[in-house]
Amino acid sequence: MERSHKHYLNEYFQGHAYGSNSRGELYNADPITGDARFCATTASMVGIEKAGFEGDNAAMERAIRYDLMLHAYMFMQSGIPIIYSGDEIGQVNDYTYKNDIHKVEDSRYIHRRKMNWKNAAKIDDPDTVEGKVFQGLDQLEKIRKSEKAFMSNADTWTVETYDPSVLCIGRYYDGEKIYGLFNFSEADKTAWINEIDGDYVDLISGKRMKASGVDIPAYGFYYLKWLKWEENEKTY
Repeated sequence: MERSHKHYLNEYFQGHAYGSNSRGELYNADPITGDARFCATTASMVGIEKAGFEGDNAAMERAIRYDLMLHAYMFMQSGIPIIYSGDEIGQVNDYTYKNDIHKVEDSRYIHRRKMNWKNAAKIDDPDTVEGKVFQGLDQLEKIRKSEKAFMSNADTWTVETYDPSVLCIGRYYDGEKIYGLFNFSEADKTAWINEIDGDYVDLISGKRMKASGVDIPAYGFYYLKWLKWEENEKTY
């Protein structure tokens, strides 16, 4: 990776680059090579912290969608998904570590805050950030546990979408097939896949749709499950 690109990424994730919604700090930065690791909670990286500070409701909805999309992408992988403590309620960075002489030199404490139990109590309220993030992750977890295509030994492949910012992953196991579509762009996109083997259902919304020319909102995603011919009359 070129030094200039490393510099841009470091600036972007700290929120210093134009258009960045991320907030965080570097760790073990090397001024010679430009290498550095980055510290922040998922919520702060995707813009929840910034949107909350600015009181921007539209940006908050987009940031929450981004948070859930990234976790949905992680859940689409084989293996055991891990959710960092606090991510389940959209917990943002904790800058108070700078007031502790024993922690101030280690920026990793920015994402090692104690659980905010007052905020955690909001998980049943769908009008709060905590409720939207928690309930969204809970839905993803239940889908992953109940669908056979998420078995670790399922066949897994990528599908061409003809857009570099949209990723499509297919999973197949024992006659069941699911496509995960993930839009990593801040703009609405169309995934130009062309699966013509019948109808699909989005496991998130329950909407029936074709797996071709799929319109995906900015930072949005779909879990499209193939409906076997005998399942076409089922209601999801």
